[in-house]
Amino acid sequence: MPSTSPAGGRPRDAALDQRILEVTRELLAEHGYQGLSIGAVARAANTTRPSVYLRFAGKEDLATQAIAGMPIADELRTSPDIHADLVAELKHFRTAVTRPNGMSFLGTVLAEEHHTPGLIEHFRDRLVLPRRRRVAGVLERGVRTGALRQGLDVEAITTVLIGSIYARHIATGDIPADWPQRIVDVMWPALVDNKEAR
Repeated sequence: MPSTSPAGGRPRDAALDQRILEVTRELLAEHGYQGLSIGAVARAANTTRPSVYLRFAGKEDLATQAIAGMPIADELRTSPDIHADLVAELKHFRTAVTRPNGMSFLGTVLAEEHHTPGLIEHFRDRLVLPRRRRVAGVLERGVRTGALRQGLDVEAITTVLIGSIYARHIATGDIPADWPQRIVDVMWPALVDNKEAR
C-alpha cells in the first residue's frame, strides 16, 4: 500500500486532501477546466501551491482525481411498484442535476472531451453509468416480475428517461419538480401490456 507521507516528512493531512478535491470540483463547475488553476485551488483550500503539487502532478491530474473521487449515490429503496420506483429514480436524478453548478459541471467535462478525455471518462464512471444502471435495474426488475412487458428495450428506455431531464433543462433552463412524474406517465403505456396501462 503506498505511503501517504512525503519522503522524510510528516504524514499527509487527509482532510486537506479532501478539501483540495472538493474546491477543485467547485471551481471546475464555476469556471470550467480552462479557468482552473493550481493557484486558485490552493487559495480556495487555504493552502499553498507546493502543498497541492505535493499531492497532484498538475492541473489535469488534479481535475481527473477530483472527478474520480465524486461520491456514487446510494441505492434507493425498492418497492413492488415499478412506476413509483422509476419516478423516485428520476426525482433523485433531478435533485442532483439542479443543485448549484450541477449542469455546468456536465458542460465542463463535455467541453474537454477531446482535449482532456480523462475528465469525461471519470464522470461517466462515477455518475453517468451508475445512474443508468439504477434506472435500468428498475426496468429489468419490472420485466422479471411481469409488471412491464417482455422484450422491452431497456437501454433505449433508460436513455429516454434520463435524457429527458437533460433535454428539458437545455430547452427551457429549468426542470419542474413534477417532470419525473410527467415523463414516466407519458412513457408508461409503452412499457406495459395495454391491458395493464394506467
